[in-house]
Amino acid sequence: MILTLDEPPKSAIGNLRFTSRGVYAEYLLSGLPFIFQSKEVQDQVADTHADLLRALPSGALLEGLTAPVATRNMVRRMIFAHPDLQPETLTPGAPIPAEAEDWVKHCQLWTPALQQRGHRRRVFILSLPLDYGQSGATAVGSWQRRLDSIIGRDKDSDHSIAHYRDLAATMVRKLPPAIFAKPASVEQIWWHWNYVASRHSWNQPLPTNPYDPDARLPESAFTPVFKDPSAAELRGRHWFATRSEEDIFLRTYRAPEDGVADSYQVITGLEKWPDAGIRWPHATIFKVLDDMTTPSATLDWAIHFTFDTADVAVDTAHNTITNIKDQARQRGRHADSDDDLLRKLVSGRQLASALKQGSAERGVNPAVLVTAAAADPDIAHSVISKVIRRYNGQKLELKRRRGSQATLWRGLNVGTETDAALHEIRNPSTVNAFSKFVPLLSTSFGNNVGVPLGETITSPGLRQIVLNDLIGAPGRDNPGNLVIGGSPGRGKSLCSKNLTRSWLAMGVGLWLFDPTDAREHERALSTFDESRKLVIDARRPKFSLDGLRIFPFEDAAERTVDHLLPQMGFAPFSPQASRLKALLAPEHRERNGIRTSNMLIDFLRERRHDRIAVDDDLLIALEGLRAERLLAPMFDDSLPVPDLSKQLVIWNFGGLKLPNVTEEYAAHLHHQSTATQRAAQALYGMAADLAQSLFFSRPDQPDILWVEECAAWTHSPGGQRCANTIIRQGRKVWTMFGGVSQSPRNDFGVLEDEYIDQRILLGFKEAKIAEDTLLWCGRDLDRHPKLKDDYVSNTSPAQVANYGDDSIDSRHGRVIPGREGEAWVLDEFGGFGKVRLFAPPNAELAELYDTNPYRARQRTRGVGT
Repeated sequence: MILTLDEPPKSAIGNLRFTSRGVYAEYLLSGLPFIFQSKEVQDQVADTHADLLRALPSGALLEGLTAPVATRNMVRRMIFAHPDLQPETLTPGAPIPAEAEDWVKHCQLWTPALQQRGHRRRVFILSLPLDYGQSGATAVGSWQRRLDSIIGRDKDSDHSIAHYRDLAATMVRKLPPAIFAKPASVEQIWWHWNYVASRHSWNQPLPTNPYDPDARLPESAFTPVFKDPSAAELRGRHWFATRSEEDIFLRTYRAPEDGVADSYQVITGLEKWPDAGIRWPHATIFKVLDDMTTPSATLDWAIHFTFDTADVAVDTAHNTITNIKDQARQRGRHADSDDDLLRKLVSGRQLASALKQGSAERGVNPAVLVTAAAADPDIAHSVISKVIRRYNGQKLELKRRRGSQATLWRGLNVGTETDAALHEIRNPSTVNAFSKFVPLLSTSFGNNVGVPLGETITSPGLRQIVLNDLIGAPGRDNPGNLVIGGSPGRGKSLCSKNLTRSWLAMGVGLWLFDPTDAREHERALSTFDESRKLVIDARRPKFSLDGLRIFPFEDAAERTVDHLLPQMGFAPFSPQASRLKALLAPEHRERNGIRTSNMLIDFLRERRHDRIAVDDDLLIALEGLRAERLLAPMFDDSLPVPDLSKQLVIWNFGGLKLPNVTEEYAAHLHHQSTATQRAAQALYGMAADLAQSLFFSRPDQPDILWVEECAAWTHSPGGQRCANTIIRQGRKVWTMFGGVSQSPRNDFGVLEDEYIDQRILLGFKEAKIAEDTLLWCGRDLDRHPKLKDDYVSNTSPAQVANYGDDSIDSRHGRVIPGREGEAWVLDEFGGFGKVRLFAPPNAELAELYDTNPYRARQRTRGVGT
């Protein structure tokens, strides 16, 4: 047993950690989006890391830890997406507003589903040594530290604490703003000690307590850890405990009253780097740990930095070169066959040359430690062995050295890192060279609050919840527009239904255009409050669709003319169009009592003194439209006016044959589409214009227009005008736009799609459509050649095993279990990554949302239930 009483912190005040070896300031850092980003973004991330390395004091410790995410915290992040539950507007202790009760219940509905996921994230913690001054643990700073020790200066006096805070603030001001350094709270410092002491076994989420500069924790809060190299004590070994590589590990355990299970940790040092470096941008060596982390094992990294000025680093490099030359002379002709000696000579010369490039360069001496931890030593050994093999492929050498584990563990613990012999694994580098490894790598994206969308799988080992806050985008001065794309059967509709139900629970006004004959959205939302819902069947409407009745009076004429003219066959600037606009002008309608389209026909039939020739053209055209079965509701005065103020309005367009894109253009130019097709398009366009008119008239109410498979509408002049108005100006009146398509770039690329900045892309069976969609999302496929292949062949792949034994397999051709709903997501801020979209949160909703006829038949017959 090894127990060192100087390892636990002596106390914590604010974000200051007091140890027996010095005082440190603790900060949480933000990761940076990098994977699949453009060259400009990735180069900027490297530049940010270079600025960080130029600013850090010598002796800084940077760690990437794997923390579980509490379901309670995820649900809180969902709840606070509601417009009436913003933290800055809530009064502590006040009851939840009545308007938000449905949303809170909906969030709680997701709790059991989220608890099963086991979400984890990478947490970045920076520890800054404060006892040495601004430059950190340099020679001058070390003398100052010794002097303070001799004097016996009180480190936790008010004067000393103020000095440490000022010094820490000065250090942090030098850090690049993009990493958003945030002071850790005392609770987070306490969590960090327990995490390091019992890695993997301390399976508690990072506390969310805010930083309080006056908060304190005494030494008694930090209980000690006991270390048992190779578990010799547990296994009764006292001599030669490390008998093989599998025995190179450290067992840490706590006092029984702490109630923390034993931790088995394998600590390795990254001792050798490739002389020629790693090809950029594939130098993200720490993403390997994100990918290979599993629920049964934790993979973490830590980097302890020391720095030299360029001059000192150059001198050191020259001394190394001189030593290598001396060795070569001593070996004589045998030196020519020593490849290792030649590589060191070339590497030394390259380092010296790089250090001379400018005053911004700096000598970086990182000591990189990689730790695998598990509840069982065999699991830890298996995981670290895979990491070592993976790194060997990149010419990176991780070493497991006998007798090193207890010593290296001290290198992971703030306050004892100077006793860890880290100089043995330091690899001299430069700011620009080491910045290419981008350790502060974020695989999370989406919004801080919002409705549940899915979980990230860009790095399979770290799964984090992805929230979508489309409703809050206008409050951030961003457009609230979203598109979902993918081949049939890949999960577009399921994702759409999850989102729309969440928005409805939040109180958002929603107009939904359902093009399916199955009326699937009406069925999916059948449990929604009937008093707040209106369903309009465009084939057999029970309500009036007369533009003069349903549009606001001032807009009614313009809107009605826009939709009648294409059906009547008159050009927008024809004499008939001019006459119709004049007849429907508000003052003319008021004077002549024209309150409906039917009354307009009666007015045209009258033989008045001011009648002109084109009135006959209008009369004949309007009577012809009134005879069209689909357009009859536009002229039937007996039908009631629908209450369009309902929160949910579903337009069922199933069974209506819309013109295709070519026919749509022809319909306006050559009248080649059928009357039924033009009638269907008129109803679709009128519904969209109604939504825009209503939504824009209530800017304090969030509203969404949601359309599916609407190519004919988006390619028509009227449809483009309406859609572009919403996607471009909707944020000013809290109106959002969403669409679903099997060919998203074809359907929505004709719009002002630069404002459609959120895109959810499920699998495509056609590689050409997938490639076109990736390009539409601004992905550089030359820079990321594997992205297209991953998208086409590894996004919800099908199970097509063929064993040659003629066995019947009902799963053949279906998506591999567990791989359903995989999608690539472009978020509001340009983040891009792979997500597994959430299924419905319970079995009831899953059945309502399911449109698979085979499963419906099985349920009807009670098979498998």
